[in-house]
Amino acid sequence: MQQFLFLSHALVEMARYAVQRFWSICLARSHGQGLVEYGLILVLIMVFCVSIVALMGQTISEVWYEKLVQAWP
Repeated sequence: MQQFLFLSHALVEMARYAVQRFWSICLARSHGQGLVEYGLILVLIMVFCVSIVALMGQTISEVWYEKLVQAWP
């Protein structure tokens, strides 16, 4: 009976260690994951801004150029 209790206690301790190790690995990865997510958000914002400038840049440039030419004495 004592051997069974010792074995069950050992199995419980091994399971507890495995769960603690699993959660420590998961929590350690979440910090890096957050940085990657922020990086991806910044890349998406940058792509959006570049595409807007690429699509509207010529039109905005022409409008400002006409205003500058008309305002020139």
